[in-house]
Amino acid sequence: MINSKFVRLAVPFLLFAGVSWLLWRYSRYFLWIFPAYGLVFLWLSPPPSLGGDKSHANINHQEKELKFLFVFLASAIGFMLPSLASPNKSVGSAVLSFAEVAALWALFYALNSSQSRAQEQARKVSAELSDYALKIKNLQGEIKMYSEHRACLLGRIQFQADLASSIQVLAACVNADEIKVKLEEMLKKSFPDAVTGVESGAARDSLAGWVAERKISLLIKNTAGENRFYPGDLAPGQGAIVVVPLNLFGSIAGFIRVASAKADSFSAADLRRLELISTIAAVSMENIYLYEKVKELAIKDGLTGIYTHRAFQTRMEEEILRAARTKIPFSLIMTDIDHFKSYNDIYGHQAGDAVLKTAALVLAENIRDIDFAARYGGEEFAVILTGVNKAAACAVAEHLRQTLESRHFSFGGKTSRVTASFGVAEFPSEAAISSQLVRAADERLYKAKKDGRNRVIYE
Repeated sequence: MINSKFVRLAVPFLLFAGVSWLLWRYSRYFLWIFPAYGLVFLWLSPPPSLGGDKSHANINHQEKELKFLFVFLASAIGFMLPSLASPNKSVGSAVLSFAEVAALWALFYALNSSQSRAQEQARKVSAELSDYALKIKNLQGEIKMYSEHRACLLGRIQFQADLASSIQVLAACVNADEIKVKLEEMLKKSFPDAVTGVESGAARDSLAGWVAERKISLLIKNTAGENRFYPGDLAPGQGAIVVVPLNLFGSIAGFIRVASAKADSFSAADLRRLELISTIAAVSMENIYLYEKVKELAIKDGLTGIYTHRAFQTRMEEEILRAARTKIPFSLIMTDIDHFKSYNDIYGHQAGDAVLKTAALVLAENIRDIDFAARYGGEEFAVILTGVNKAAACAVAEHLRQTLESRHFSFGGKTSRVTASFGVAEFPSEAAISSQLVRAADERLYKAKKDGRNRVIYE
């Protein structure tokens, strides 16, 4: 379809002028040429446009006015030109002329009615298209909103999955060094384009000092505009920095540091992520510490700090198996504090506790790392000397006796000394099982007490 306004309006004038000239020039062929005026109305009745824009509406209005003008002129010519061209025309010619004019009006009416119906239908379709366009726009807005919501939910799900994975990884660690290694791996994975690190101990620079003093995390989005620190406090080449404290039992034990050369690399969400990672790591380290503490309490005496009777029995079985395999003997020293009950009765239980602690300390400090000291029960202690025969064990026992005897105690303003009796036995020459070895050393201990206390008995 031709959309040029000039062409649309100029062509019907040319058609009308052409047909009128032909009628004037060849008036005797009036009945044959006159129907050509119908071309003008056919031209002015194009298919309706569904665009519905204002320019098309204006053109259609102008064409409708032209159609009325042309139908009037054509009607006038149809009635007047035959009379002028042939004054003595017959009745038949007049009837034919009238019929052609009537046919021209019928064509005009039919085309105009058809165009009106088509335009009405076009308006309805245009209105429906507008409604559909509005619905599509609304749907696109909803789709965009749901897409953003979906992306947000997927981000949260991924974050929670990463968080759960981090918890599992850190919970599987068995010591603080392993947690530090895993934590550094997690930081590098989470921030691949940044420099990450885990710092142990006290603050090493102004940034960590700021965090330690305020006990809050530090986020510097752009170091160029940072005014909380002196320029010298910020390392060159760092555009954004995050420092998060590692809190253990309410005290700062280290820092997590992430730095990027590009400014605005970190957001509040990144800070929150690092704080969660720090919390998980801290909880894992606290759990390890508590586990080790509980484990230690299970095998170590709460008062003296040396091993318990239960741990002593386990170690005895291990030493017997080792001695049987290597054919190397080991010795057991049993010792008991002399007149211990009198310390409790005269000076109180706190004095008795102090004596027990000192005796345990003397034993622990004067044996090798591979040896084993335990509180056997009450004021009685046991020492296992790995790979040591009875003669060497007697020398060790004598050294322990002298060391304890040289210690001075002050109870209620009175200076006192503490002594102990010792019994020594060797495996396997004097026993075949652990209970026999303990009985042998224990019998010699009580023999030392019977013989006057503060002595070592090995026979």
